[in-house]
Formats: sequence, C-alpha cells, structure tokens
Amino acid sequence: MVHPLDLGSDPVDAASQHSPLAELGNLSDRVRAYLLAQLTKGELAPGERINEAELARLLGISRNPVREAVAGLVRQGFLVARPRRGAFLRTFTRKDVDDIFSFRIAIETFALRQALHLAEPGFGPRLRMIAADMGAVASAGEVGRMHELDIRFHRTICLFSDNRAALRAHEAMDASVRMMIATVDLREDPLELSAREHLQIAEAVASRQGDRAEGLLAAHIRRSRSNVMLRPEAPGAAAPPPLGRGIRLAPTPDPRDWRPDDWRTT
Repeated sequence: MVHPLDLGSDPVDAASQHSPLAELGNLSDRVRAYLLAQLTKGELAPGERINEAELARLLGISRNPVREAVAGLVRQGFLVARPRRGAFLRTFTRKDVDDIFSFRIAIETFALRQALHLAEPGFGPRLRMIAADMGAVASAGEVGRMHELDIRFHRTICLFSDNRAALRAHEAMDASVRMMIATVDLREDPLELSAREHLQIAEAVASRQGDRAEGLLAAHIRRSRSNVMLRPEAPGAAAPPPLGRGIRLAPTPDPRDWRPDDWRTT
C-alpha cells in the first residue's frame, strides 16, 4: 500500500500540480499538500472541522506536522481557525466569490499585458493550440477534459508573462477557485461557448490586438462568475433554484509540460 505522503502517490501529486512552485520538502509541507488536494477535490464539506488527531492516525505520523500544516492552510485562507474549537473548511460568501473573480481579472489581465509586451513568438500559437483542443473536446462533450484545458489556457497566460509573482498569485487563486467550485452550485456552462471565447482571446493575442484580448479575457472571467450560485445556507447568498451540483475539475497536467521555452518557435 502506498503511503498518502509518498511524493509518488496521487494526493501529493495532485497537490504539487496545483502549486508547481511549491517545494514539498519537509513532512508538514507534505501534509499541507495532501490536505489541500483533499480540499480542492471536495472531500470535505464547507464548515467541516479538520480532525488533527484522526488525520495524524490516518497518515501514521505525530500531530506536530499535522498541526503545522493546518496552521499553514489557515494562514493561506483555505481553513478558518476558531478559538478552542479547531480549524474548519472555509465557506464562500457572495463577497468571497466576487473578490476571487475580481482578483482573477486583475492578475490575468496584468499577465496578459506583460506577455504581449515580451512578444514571445510562441505565445499566440500556444493559446491557439489549446483553444483548438478545447473546441474539439467541447464537440465531444468531455467536461473533465474541457476544464483541464481551461486551466492550462489561463495558466499559459501567466507563464508567458515571465512574472513569478503573478504566477504564484495565480496558483494560490487557482486553488481557491477549485475549492470554491467543489463546494458551490454552478449553472451549466455550454462547452461550445467557452471554447469559442477562448479561441477569440487566442486570436486577439496572435494578431497583437492587446486591448481586444484584454477585454475578451475580462468578459470571459465575468461570465464565469455569473455561473456561480451560492447555496441558500451560505451567508449573504441569494436562493435561486440550483441547476447543478459543483463540478469537480480534472487534475491539472504536469506544469513541466507547459514551459514557455518548449513553445518558442524558430
């Protein structure tokens, strides 16, 4: 049986894919990666308490690295600490959702401007390639694969910006988005529409229409926000009839496959 904290096991692999810049060196880092993978897969319900003793028993380790890992996730905002009660999975209010998506617009449009300024020749072709794959996958109705390509498209923008701060911010935000999607309701998003929007962004980038590309990207993210429906019990939430449960995303592909150096054209 493979131990959950083995770097070759699925939980830690999944967590490292969420945060390719993270260095999973010590035991508490591995526990944090394992927990983050569970959170973003929707294995815990909003407001659920993290049982440190049970987690330590499950992983076969002492409570100290578990406590350190939980404290790290509290600092990152993925868990909420309550005095004398422990740490709990955060819930998402309307303001939380608005904050996440508005920050996403800020980060990604900044990264897009940076990438266009650098004018790497492989940037436009790479986005076009991913968008073309999205079109084919949309026609086949492959929801999981579509979400995988969606993540790759947006992270590609940050990678080509050559700005490590932007990439780190995007990675942290991506984990929050995954966690949110696993715990809220979503309106069904037509795959063909999403594929078309990504293709329009890619075409604008390839033709060096910076303002148009930025506007299309921001509009796409705003439309994605409109698909999120908070459940009635969440503070500040409206109560529209749910049209579908939260969709669990496919694992993020290995970021080593996405290095800009591999996409430069001659």
